[in-house]
Amino acid sequence: MQSFEQTIFIAAPANAVWESLTQSQLMKEWMGEPEMAIEVETDWTVGGPIVVRGFHHVPFENTGAVLEFEPRARLAYTHLSSLSRLPDVPENHTTLEFTLESIGDTAFIAFAATGFPSDTIFKHLQFYWSGTLEILKQHVERRSAHDANIGA
Repeated sequence: MQSFEQTIFIAAPANAVWESLTQSQLMKEWMGEPEMAIEVETDWTVGGPIVVRGFHHVPFENTGAVLEFEPRARLAYTHLSSLSRLPDVPENHTTLEFTLESIGDTAFIAFAATGFPSDTIFKHLQFYWSGTLEILKQHVERRSAHDANIGA
């Protein structure tokens, strides 16, 4: 089974990283460009749905289920994009996992993606998440610096 992992250090408290990973309003700020009009719907109940909608050349809807939700520690959910045109069956879902650790005033994310129904989907998600994790890092660090300046 294909998989990929990536780790990233973020110069911000783990709580700020967790907020950006789990608050729908913040997620749409780093998951895609503004013209993609990203919307995220979930209540993070384990077993419950997660839906990410937007526009990337055409409208899309990514669906999945929340697998794990341990505040400020671990988040995992499945993912299937409507763009794949694959049936919504478990073997067509990719699992996305985020493990968060706090190291002083910084945070460390270990990201893993497993279970790809095709090589094309593997390559696309590897490309997307490699860049998007860096965007997440910049987003959280910018928000954290802004919040620190307001509190100063």
